[in-house]
Amino acid sequence: MSIARKALFFDVDGTLMDEETHIIPESAIRAINETRSRGNVVFINSGRTYKMLSKVRDMIPVDGMLYGCGTELTFHGKSIYYYAISPEMKDRIKAASGKYGIKVNLESRDGWISCPSEKLLQEHPILRYKHEHGHKYVGKEGGLLMRDYDDDYEISKFCVDYDDGKESGHPSDIEGFHHEFDGFFTIIDRGDCFYECVPKGHGKGNAVDRMLQYLGLTADDAYAFGDSTNDIDMMRVCGNRIVLKEHDAELDVFQPYVTKAVLDDGIAYAMEKLQLI
Repeated sequence: MSIARKALFFDVDGTLMDEETHIIPESAIRAINETRSRGNVVFINSGRTYKMLSKVRDMIPVDGMLYGCGTELTFHGKSIYYYAISPEMKDRIKAASGKYGIKVNLESRDGWISCPSEKLLQEHPILRYKHEHGHKYVGKEGGLLMRDYDDDYEISKFCVDYDDGKESGHPSDIEGFHHEFDGFFTIIDRGDCFYECVPKGHGKGNAVDRMLQYLGLTADDAYAFGDSTNDIDMMRVCGNRIVLKEHDAELDVFQPYVTKAVLDDGIAYAMEKLQLI
C-alpha cells in the first residue's frame, strides 16, 4: 500500500454541510479533489450510519467513510471494520423507551427506526414534536429503515430524545437511563434534550485511530475538521484540529484553528491556509 502524506477527517453536519440549507459548498468539493490529487487521503467521519450518508456519498468524492461514530469503516469501498450491538442489548434499549419515558431512535447501517408508543407521545407532547420533525428529516435523507420495529435487524448505535419536564411537568427519568446504560455506552449530550449513544470502545476518535493504524500514519499526519461535541474524540486523537466559525465551545480546549463559516468557504479557506491545497 502506498502511504499518503496526510489524512483528513471531516464531520458532515455543520462542517462540510451547512445545517440549514444542507449544501456542501463547491469550494469544499474542489479543495478536497485537489488535496487528494496531491496524494492525501480524505475521510467522512460522521455520527450518521451508512444509509443516512447516501446523499453525501453522491455529493463528494472521498477515499473512505467512518460511519456511525466509528461502528463501520470503509476504505476505497472495502470494509475495514463493522460492529453490531447484541440482540439482547437491542431489546434492552427498546424497552428503555417505556421504562424511562424517552424516545429511542435505533440506528442500523440500513436506516433509522423509531416507533414510540402513543402513550409516550401523549404523556410527553415535546416528544411527539421531536418524533414528527425527526421522521421527516430522516425520511428526506432517505434514511428510514422500512422494517417492522420488532423484526430481526442489527443496530450499531442509538439516539435518545427526552422531556426535561419544563412544559409537561412530567420529566423523563434520565437518571435511571444513565444508571442502566452508562457502563455500556458513551452518552454524548448534543443539547436540546438529545443524546447520542455510542458503544464503548467506539467513537470518532477510535475510528480515526483504527484508520491511521490501517494506513500506517500517525496522529501528526491527521487533520480533524469539526464543529460539535461529538467531534471531541476526533479532536483528541488528531494532531491538527480545525473548527468552523460556528462551533460548540467545548472544542476550544483543543486550541483549534478557527476557520470561516461553512457557506463562507470555510473548508477551502482552512485547507489553503494549512497548505493542504
